[in-house]
Amino acid sequence: MNVKQHYLWMVTLYLTGTVLIILLADILASVFIVLVLFVYHLIAFSTFKMQYINKTKEEKERLLYRLDQTQKETHEVATQFTSLSELIDSGLLLIDDEERIKQVNKTFSLYFDKEDLLDKSYDVLSDIKGLYKAINEAYLQEHKVRLQIEYNQAYYDVNISPIFEGTRYRGCLVVVHDITQLKTAETFQKQFTADVSHELKTPLSAIKGISEILANNPAMDQQERKEFIDTMMNESARLETILNDLLIISKMDRLDYELKLEKTDIEALIDEAIQLLKPMASEKDLDLIAELTPIEMMVDSTKFRQVIINLIKNGLNYTDKGYVKIRSFVEKDWYVIEVHDTGIGINEDDRELVFKRFYRVDDARSRASGGSGLGLSIIKNVVKKHDGEIELDSIPNKGSTFRVKLPIIAEKH
Repeated sequence: MNVKQHYLWMVTLYLTGTVLIILLADILASVFIVLVLFVYHLIAFSTFKMQYINKTKEEKERLLYRLDQTQKETHEVATQFTSLSELIDSGLLLIDDEERIKQVNKTFSLYFDKEDLLDKSYDVLSDIKGLYKAINEAYLQEHKVRLQIEYNQAYYDVNISPIFEGTRYRGCLVVVHDITQLKTAETFQKQFTADVSHELKTPLSAIKGISEILANNPAMDQQERKEFIDTMMNESARLETILNDLLIISKMDRLDYELKLEKTDIEALIDEAIQLLKPMASEKDLDLIAELTPIEMMVDSTKFRQVIINLIKNGLNYTDKGYVKIRSFVEKDWYVIEVHDTGIGINEDDRELVFKRFYRVDDARSRASGGSGLGLSIIKNVVKKHDGEIELDSIPNKGSTFRVKLPIIAEKH
């Protein structure tokens, strides 16, 4: 029986008792009826009280259960968020509606060298001016903010999003990603584009200028004409070399660049390169010496042959008298190939720079040889792709030694 039915039953009983008291007009009967109604009232009150207590207890238990479930769900979501925030490579910061930092992952702390940020005001980030300004703007105006900042020689992409619960503002989420590599690559690409433009412009300008001279002087002396044509051919060949090397580098820079590894006789490969370059050595009256230790290794024979050719050719280009010596031997877990020359050598300040693209120790000599300035950069890239190392020892005016080291047991690619 529900509350409404109990209420109607009690009203009916009280009315009936009242009517009986009036009709009977008997004192004893009236007292008896009043006592019965009183006892019934006490029993009904106790029953209602017990039902109320039980119902309140059940409701309380139900609310406590729902609260417990909500807390568990909230804790589970918070745990998942924390776990996820630690897995991703971005820095995460969660700020509540009281300006307090409620979540922060290790990546964020590492980015900005900040510890113990939890439950502190985001004002603790005020020394990181760009970041603090962005957070403050996003927080106060309750809208998205995205910008890039520089901090401690690193670049970061900052994305701040407001968090709403219905229409109520609950704080904001700050996501920070390190884009230093992208910025460096962008800068490098701009520099590379400028260098390429400069390198291509030189032979093109020479070809264009000579073409105009030849076109405007049909009666030119044949010997002079031949000299101009030879210059054009040399510049055209140099232009072709630059373009070919640029194509090689562009392939190496691709993410899907892979080596075609095959079992290769390294001694035979080096000997092929030596035979190919003997005419160049003879033309400069230089000795080309080889002391090789035979071995078979898994290498990309085409690319590695180019490494050996470029190293020997580099030695010949920068040597005017003496020799270029190619030596190979096993040293612990490495197969070492050394190319030593008695050339002009390299200053200590230039040794780290020679592997950079378009860098030349002797610009005039390199251009005269038709070099692109990309050879050593290509060599270093190919050696690294083979899990190898390349080293340089040099003494100015006495010569240089380029040393390529390949692991004898190479990892699978």
